[in-house]
Amino acid sequence: MIHFLKGFLIGIANIIPGVSGGTFALVLGIFDRLIDALKALSGPGAAAAGGLFRHGFRPEARRAFVRAWRACDGTFLVRLGVGAAAALVTCAWVFDFLLREHPAETLAFFVGLIVPSLAVPWAMMDRRGPAALFWILPGAVLTVGLSLASLGGGDVPPGFGTVFLGGALAVSAMVLPGVSGSFLLLVLGLYQPTLTHIKTVTHALAPESIAFLATLGLGVVLGLVGFSHVMSFLLRRFRSATLAFLIGLILGSFWVLWPLKDFDAGARVPNRRGEIQRDIAVATARNRLPGSAEGDAALCLRAALALGAGLVGAMGVNRLGRTR
Repeated sequence: MIHFLKGFLIGIANIIPGVSGGTFALVLGIFDRLIDALKALSGPGAAAAGGLFRHGFRPEARRAFVRAWRACDGTFLVRLGVGAAAALVTCAWVFDFLLREHPAETLAFFVGLIVPSLAVPWAMMDRRGPAALFWILPGAVLTVGLSLASLGGGDVPPGFGTVFLGGALAVSAMVLPGVSGSFLLLVLGLYQPTLTHIKTVTHALAPESIAFLATLGLGVVLGLVGFSHVMSFLLRRFRSATLAFLIGLILGSFWVLWPLKDFDAGARVPNRRGEIQRDIAVATARNRLPGSAEGDAALCLRAALALGAGLVGAMGVNRLGRTR
């Protein structure tokens, strides 16, 4: 149940453009374990699954599969995956409503939830000297730079190389703390084409849409496999510097989560019904200062209350993170 709840929180984070599921994996104390499990899944796990497929359910193939399942922490991954899927099914409409009707309060709540959790990766660092802490700066610059980047795409259809790269980067970002996969698709100009092709393929099996989604899916699979190996290597060889970089990513994400935004300046991305998605505008709208719009006093008060609620919630999240 603990792993299910942690997966549920990670799933909620991945619903929100601008919020990373990797952030919650880090503050919940399972980031290292998740990376190691994904790394093993692409090695012995894939080999054992292939052997089971080739040789059927012979005793030696079944024993090899059980050994690989344990090596890749399969039960842990399944529990997390079921929790994340449950969040996507049950909470997507809730956060869609909250971000559409009460975006400032919702973003303030997430800020309150994440701020105290920075203590978790800080405590995981072996060394906190200048050489390691320097990496906080490029991490923060990367996240803020992505949020300031103009959207690509336009009227020019993306090439298959861009689609493949977008899938690989997006799935890596879903694991990497502080960086949102859906927001990276927006920056690369792939979010709206992806929605269009999904809409098309659900109505008719258009070859162009099938090729687009297959290329994106291949990028997702290979990106996840490659990223897990890279991150495992970095945590093993450069643990303090890597964790400092992850802290920087989280700090930079507060730029995206700033509660007061000019939504008229955000990207106007339609959903399948043609309605403008307010949650996407949350990730792309420009930040503004308090007092620059009518009714800011009451809005800031509500955001402050939501921030306090997030801080209280962070105590529960951190307590859950200490539960293995």
